[in-house]
Amino acid sequence: MKVLALSLALCAGFANAATWQLDNEQSSLHFVSVKNDLVAEAHAFQTLNGSWDEKNVSVTIPVSSMQTNIPIRNDRIWQYVLQAEQFANIQIKAPLTSDSIAELTAGNSVVQDIPLTATIAGQSAVVNAKVRITMLNGSTLQAATEAPVMLDTNQFKLGAGIAKLQELAGLKRIDPMVPVTFSVRFSK
Repeated sequence: MKVLALSLALCAGFANAATWQLDNEQSSLHFVSVKNDLVAEAHAFQTLNGSWDEKNVSVTIPVSSMQTNIPIRNDRIWQYVLQAEQFANIQIKAPLTSDSIAELTAGNSVVQDIPLTATIAGQSAVVNAKVRITMLNGSTLQAATEAPVMLDTNQFKLGAGIAKLQELAGLKRIDPMVPVTFSVRFSK
């Protein structure tokens, strides 16, 4: 009987430490490009996959899910900037322990500065994000940027691809700084 009780207790412990899964339908990632110093356009990635194991967050973003609403621009960004044939996904990793949000109850939130390690076209860099984490209920949490994350494309060695886009589109300039916002929901 003691063995059964111990087994049940261990199973309950493992259930509490379950991996949280990203809910793509309730999540979003947007970025803004600025061309010729005056024209800003919002774009999005339509598919996000990820999990949180109560220690680290891992998100995979299929490059092919990027949508600029202009098919030829999508193709050019996939080919020249994100190098989609060689690098099918963007990877984001971030430390986030369950201890750091243990005090959250349903409906409450906390703002944290979180270092995000992003890997884009095979190049990794750390970008810092101010993120509001909200416990929606005992099995669902939401994390969203408080302010845009300023992603410097030069950190990821994307300059040559951006120069090619600029040339093909006949633009004077495409800004290398890209504001990014996200809202992701995890459930267990």
